[in-house]
Amino acid sequence: MRGVRLWRRKRDDLRPTWEERKEALERARDRYRRQQQAEARRRVWLQVGLPVSTALAFATGLAIADRVAERGARTRPDLFEVRRLEIDGAQRLEPAALARAVLPADAPDPVTPDEIAARLEAHPWIAHASAARIAPDVVVARIAEHEPAAVALVLGETPSLVNAEGVAFADGDAQEWRALPQLVVADPPPRDRRDPLLVQGVALARAAASAGFAGIEIALDGEDPNALPALRVAGVAARVVLGAGDPAPKLAHLAQLVAHDAGARDAREIDLRFAEQIVIRPVVPEIGAASEASGARAPGTAAGVGAPAAGANGDRTGGGRRSHDRG
Repeated sequence: MRGVRLWRRKRDDLRPTWEERKEALERARDRYRRQQQAEARRRVWLQVGLPVSTALAFATGLAIADRVAERGARTRPDLFEVRRLEIDGAQRLEPAALARAVLPADAPDPVTPDEIAARLEAHPWIAHASAARIAPDVVVARIAEHEPAAVALVLGETPSLVNAEGVAFADGDAQEWRALPQLVVADPPPRDRRDPLLVQGVALARAAASAGFAGIEIALDGEDPNALPALRVAGVAARVVLGAGDPAPKLAHLAQLVAHDAGARDAREIDLRFAEQIVIRPVVPEIGAASEASGARAPGTAAGVGAPAAGANGDRTGGGRRSHDRG
């Protein structure tokens, strides 16, 4: 009797078996996994796909708009004349004055953004310009100005401002440019073109400024190319001959010399062309005609080991003394 009741209970029991529960759990896990994957794809689309698609659509729209604008400018140029110009990127220049210069009242209005960019780049202070149309008669221009790094000096000529790339771009005779390094050259440098000599001068001026010198003047041209470049700095009356090679160690020796030897500052010339030595040439005193006839010479001083022989490189006879900074 008891066995019959147990058999009826099993037959009438509607609770799921262990296998059914396991299958239901696997189905739930699979459904949750698919939901997570769909959510991840949605996030990727929102973070990457949507911005990229928007950018592509915007670029496509601009391309189509440019073609439409070009066609419209050819058929109805009067509708696409630029009457308003917005300028971005101006630092020293006044945007309103630039806009008036590019769109003068007594000249025909330009039609294309390229015309605007060409007119802007004709300005001596503008290194590069680009323009884009945002409305039929409105253009926005982006400019990059030259940054003065030095002034090129030529005897009898107007000084020229030079940028960091060695390009002379504008007149530099204003008082505000006197503090920039002065690069003395024989011929006027070409405008709007890179000059290797000016590139060398700008790099040397930067090295001198990094060594702590100010009031920098550098001679890059002269009769004796072996005595160039030559440097003059504030606080040192002597002409400093650097010659070829890396200027950094030479300028370091010069800084140590003028810091420890006050007399060297008032010399006629300090020659740094020779390795591990400094040649100091004093100011030639005024002597009488008899002394000149006898061939008297002003002595020079060499600091370091292995001073050059008397008369070498056109120098006067000199005696040697050890440098203050040799250890």
